[in-house]
Amino acid sequence: MIFTDAIFPIFLTLVFAAHWLLPAKFKEARLMVLLGASAIFYGWWDVRFLALIGVVIAIAWGAGLYAGDKSLDEKQRNRATMLGVTANLLILGVFKYFNFFADSFIDLLNLVGVNANPSTLKIILPVGVSFYIFQAISFIVDVRREELAVETRIRRVALYIAFFPQLVAGPIVRAAGFFPQMEKDRKLSSEIMLSGLRFFAIGWVYKAGFADNIAPFVDPVFGNPMVAGDSDVSNWTNLSLVGATFAFGAQIYFDFAGYSMMAIGVARWFGFFIPRNFDFPYLSTSIADFWRRWHISLSSWLRDYLYISLGGNRAGKLRTYVNLFATMLLGGLWHGAAWTFVIWGALHGAALAVHRLLLGNKKYLIGGVLGAAIGLVLTQVFVIMVWAPFRAENMGDVLQVWAAFTGLRDSSEAVKSLEWIVWLAPLAVILDGILGKSGFTKLSRSTIMRHPALFWGACGVFMGCALAFFPLQAAPFVYFQF
Repeated sequence: MIFTDAIFPIFLTLVFAAHWLLPAKFKEARLMVLLGASAIFYGWWDVRFLALIGVVIAIAWGAGLYAGDKSLDEKQRNRATMLGVTANLLILGVFKYFNFFADSFIDLLNLVGVNANPSTLKIILPVGVSFYIFQAISFIVDVRREELAVETRIRRVALYIAFFPQLVAGPIVRAAGFFPQMEKDRKLSSEIMLSGLRFFAIGWVYKAGFADNIAPFVDPVFGNPMVAGDSDVSNWTNLSLVGATFAFGAQIYFDFAGYSMMAIGVARWFGFFIPRNFDFPYLSTSIADFWRRWHISLSSWLRDYLYISLGGNRAGKLRTYVNLFATMLLGGLWHGAAWTFVIWGALHGAALAVHRLLLGNKKYLIGGVLGAAIGLVLTQVFVIMVWAPFRAENMGDVLQVWAAFTGLRDSSEAVKSLEWIVWLAPLAVILDGILGKSGFTKLSRSTIMRHPALFWGACGVFMGCALAFFPLQAAPFVYFQF
């Protein structure tokens, strides 16, 4: 089940009614309604997935009991933490990376002359496994760091890991921030309803109005970017490849930011507050700034649970650069089991290391408005070009796209080109950023408080426009594959 399915409004209405019709004193019963709804929501794809997430929950709960037990010595608590984290990472490795490493090993054997046939065993990738595994790890580590009290009730651990609004594609919620919200006495109010509606409506328009209408321009080009005359014939011009790459930068932003905002909105309707996942990343003036604005829940998770664990910037400059590179390399592999994602992560890791190096040499930096403008352009050009390995099927296609950017690709025989309207996609991202940072959003929030009827009317128009442009068949959210 996804937010844009026709069944979702019915599901949401029933869960909303069952949750809020229970008296406030039945706090645990309300939580159990949400847990049951989360099981239905996740099992809607494949009921077998429930067994896997059940194992993840049990491991996290058991490891948390020992990791937070102050009657044990430090070594025992650390061992419990390590076992819990390792077990979850092994689950992620088996389900997400078994096929990748098996196929890579077979390719390597064939490369050195050993005839190897691929195995017929293929493991299905459960939806959202990367996200809820990271949440399980967050729970174990937060308990060990004593940022969160030991939780003896497995049902609460289950709700944290399986909470349906952000279960399959984030945002990744920290355990230390979620569990205290379960203790609060939540009351339904007009403020909660309006706030949730605002997030959900904007997210819906991002997804239905923008992302799903950009995808038909992007998919055919990346489906076959080879030039005419190659083994896989394509007639796309260089400008088409460049335009499709810019359009994909807009598509993935509107798609993933849209899902995140819809998840935040749904969670608000049940009295839970999930932090924002995007902060207009295409306004970034450096690659470090980009990662403070893009997929914030993941970048901060990688920083706090991986980069700092590797040593962060505490072991000298060289080690800092290595830690930055390694963190993003693993972050790239987290996104997908393919060498293209490894390359994508490695490039971002190298860019972050170079940025840190330049910060240590102020003489190479240009300050003021000019420096910010140069930083903005260079950052966005880099980010857009590096979307190529994120979207392309293989490195051969990536090289075709990069060659198109540099003009080194011969497309003299190409006859197909994208429609000019595709260039409205990046313009929509720019407009979104300008409105977001101009104070327009603050104005809209104040308008909600003073004139709720005006807000409801605007939402109706907003959603009507989205529905008018909504494709006959909604595309799946991009991040569902991770």
